Amino acid sequence: MLVLLLFVILGAVTSAPEQQCSEQEDISPLQQAIRHDGPGRSERLAVLLKRAQELDPIPRRQVAALLGAAVADAAARPLHWVYDNTALQQHIADAWDTPEFLTENRSPFYLLPTGENSCYWDIAEAGLRAVVDGYSYNNLVSELVKSFGSGNNKGYDIDVFREFSKKVKARNIDAPLEGRYFFESVLTFLSAHEADKNQKPFGSSKMRSTEAFCVSLPVAVKFLGHDNFENVTMEAVGIMSTWKTSTQLAMTASIIVNKLIKNPDYDIMSIRDEIADKYPKAMRSLEEIRDAVNNKWDHSTSVIQVFGPACNNPSSFQGALHATVTSASYTEAVRKTIRAGGCNCSRAFFIGAMCGAKYGLSAIPGDWIAKTNHSEEILTLALKAFSS
Repeated sequence: MLVLLLFVILGAVTSAPEQQCSEQEDISPLQQAIRHDGPGRSERLAVLLKRAQELDPIPRRQVAALLGAAVADAAARPLHWVYDNTALQQHIADAWDTPEFLTENRSPFYLLPTGENSCYWDIAEAGLRAVVDGYSYNNLVSELVKSFGSGNNKGYDIDVFREFSKKVKARNIDAPLEGRYFFESVLTFLSAHEADKNQKPFGSSKMRSTEAFCVSLPVAVKFLGHDNFENVTMEAVGIMSTWKTSTQLAMTASIIVNKLIKNPDYDIMSIRDEIADKYPKAMRSLEEIRDAVNNKWDHSTSVIQVFGPACNNPSSFQGALHATVTSASYTEAVRKTIRAGGCNCSRAFFIGAMCGAKYGLSAIPGDWIAKTNHSEEILTLALKAFSS
């Protein structure tokens, strides 16, 4: 059944639009969710990018931060969670200079067509949708349920995933999951929401990954300069995690992105002194990044041997910041973190947000935007969110 599903998915991506839209075909939720191409897409993207470039500097960089995060996540996705460094080097041997958007899936855990996003961006996109027409906490919760709950519009199949997760726990993976991969924080959120829809926060104190930052990024960027920035951002963070380290790192990451939106020349590492008293766990993480930079350790060495390549924090937070402060461009930072392996999607997401804000829309390669399957929809949402 899963093999047949994969065949149909790949056929939907590679066949002509008129073949994809047969009235007789039975379209699964996942197939419907990954449909992205069609006549005139490149022209529509060009129009959207032109509109974004015409915005004033602040909203233009707000759009760039969100688009940058989405594109970087998609660029890393085919190599997501490759922890065997020897295997990783073999996978990219012929694409060392350009490891992004690898045409063949090499993730040992899940398989999606190249250009699709990981769950990190899908979480953030729910946040982006929530800020389009007047943000509220309840709207954000509702968008997350729409994206991941029963009958969701993103193609997440919880029953298929639960069967696969049994193999993961038994360390008996014979092939990657064919479809979207649920993150534990999302499943925890859905369970908590089902048990008590008025519960607040929904996040677990055991969730250590980057999802807290992902869900809060659009909210933080939307509330840039607002008096209640900290309250609404922390409220969003709590939907995915209440673990103190995770919440402090998510808040610090959001502050960094907003400072770069306001001032692209902002010295990222100076955030250490600004948050030392309020977010001491983030301060300690920043000190370890500073040591890696001062010791001139390359990015892969820093990720693999110093910070750790896993999706847990502070590893992901540290790896993303290290790539950004040791790079001179959006592409350099994203590429070096893809080559470092492990949870490169979580690092790429944060890198893309920072570098999108810092270097602007023009720094995100046009062909990368085109290769990101849902970039047209993402740009449309970002323009609605930040152009007014």
